[in-house]
Amino acid sequence: MNPPEMTIAYLTKDIITAQHQGDKCLISRISCILLDNPGRSGMIGQRTLKGLPRTMAKVALVNPQLASSGWTRGLRPRHMDDLLPRHSLTYLSASLKAAGHTVLLLDLRLLSSWDDYEAALERERPGFVCVTAHTSEMDYALECFARAKRMLPGCVTVGGGIHLTMDPEAGLACGALDFVLRGEGEVSLPELVGAPGQFPPTFWGEPPDLDRIPFEDRELYPDYGERVKFPLWDLPTPIVDVLTKRGCPWKCRFCCGPGEQNLYTRPARYDPEVRIPTFRHRSVPHVIAELEQLHRKYAIRGVIFHDDQFLIRKNWVIEFCQALRDAGFVERGIRWWAASRGDVICKFPDVIERMRDAGLQILSIGFESFSDRMLDWMKKQTSRDQNLRAAEICRTLGIDIFANVILGMPDSDGEWHLQDDLASLDAIREIRPRYFSPSFFSPIPGSWFHGWAKENDLILGAEPGVLGSRTPDEMRVRGVDYARLKRVLADFKKEMGYEAQPGPSLVFRLKRFWQKPFAEKLGTLKKKLSRAGSFRA
Repeated sequence: MNPPEMTIAYLTKDIITAQHQGDKCLISRISCILLDNPGRSGMIGQRTLKGLPRTMAKVALVNPQLASSGWTRGLRPRHMDDLLPRHSLTYLSASLKAAGHTVLLLDLRLLSSWDDYEAALERERPGFVCVTAHTSEMDYALECFARAKRMLPGCVTVGGGIHLTMDPEAGLACGALDFVLRGEGEVSLPELVGAPGQFPPTFWGEPPDLDRIPFEDRELYPDYGERVKFPLWDLPTPIVDVLTKRGCPWKCRFCCGPGEQNLYTRPARYDPEVRIPTFRHRSVPHVIAELEQLHRKYAIRGVIFHDDQFLIRKNWVIEFCQALRDAGFVERGIRWWAASRGDVICKFPDVIERMRDAGLQILSIGFESFSDRMLDWMKKQTSRDQNLRAAEICRTLGIDIFANVILGMPDSDGEWHLQDDLASLDAIREIRPRYFSPSFFSPIPGSWFHGWAKENDLILGAEPGVLGSRTPDEMRVRGVDYARLKRVLADFKKEMGYEAQPGPSLVFRLKRFWQKPFAEKLGTLKKKLSRAGSFRA
């Protein structure tokens, strides 16, 4: 096969191989092939790309994450929403760069104001402005599009993410959005950037082969090497977060899709206009290769596996745990966090033990409720007894529990019953998990409960920023006494000793400080004293 006839799928696979081997020369040669053959047909995944651009584009990737964070909060992070890069952007950046484009990050958490955003657009003048947004961030995303068009009328604006995937017209109606890319973008965004005239205003991205796309471009965040040092829970630092799969096979009514099944889809064989949910794993060797690269670059000691559910395919997890051991991660003392369900833990306690032996330290469990009636209403497919038994399994194995519950959910009659929430808090009191993560029910657009709540006139307001969040800051459903529920929750947290706000405690910060080399500790102390002197002055 001559180089001009090679497919981009093969080239991308070679780039991954080069990443693993640290072969920058090979990456450069592959990029030259892409640049020197703009007119040849190629493939990313399984789809033909017609006409790679002769002049590479500058693409701005925008994170409008102000609903859960804020201006400049990414510069001085206090919790995960301030800290973590968005996986969608780092994956898109890697695919765009593999196709030869220049990528610019505009993360609103790293900027100080809308004026700062506009100044960055004016300074960099990207040809494409791409924004990916959750439901809670839609108002900020629309503002990003409007300001981009005002500053750079000739730029091409592209929107993506879960909310625009479900409701593309919500974006196009603003008049400042040229394209909505629904679903996944690693394959189709580079195609769009290369030939925007060949795409309609709204289209579905092609689901990528997860083993054939490049690893996340974590250096999209220039300070990523410092971000990994931020303490999260009791995991040892440096910490990275990694995805091993996409999609979720369960159908919980409170979840968007559910299980993000609106986002991760493919065309049905019987009708390409019909979308059906798709669930895919990365291969074990592929994940291990990324972890090895991350360990070489950042000397990682902690990993957050940020999948919706880690234990879905038992054999994959068993193979993965053995691979962690074979690759030396267990011997190095790498510790990790993952998520699971009560029924799954009860079904596979032997696999949970293997995970513990392979470094699992914290298991996030979606208990959601300890009322069997409410669990049935949620279609959670678990029971109170399973939840309690799952907690006991983790306690016996010495695994820290990260407990998730949903409060403030009306029953099928539309009425909220405080006793359901008190039953959940009583169970948490019995379990005494290391970490407690309560959320307030929200009928999130895309979920079954959204349609039900709308039909029964239970939704208070319709702003995406309210319905897309489950924090206790907003009232969302009629009939819930939020003032009383907040008091109950605050009293419970105080009784149990749970911190009201997430973030590193004083103990964590001191532990992080004493882990530093002496010279770095001395420099930190000098900076603190200098700031104190400036403040007194």
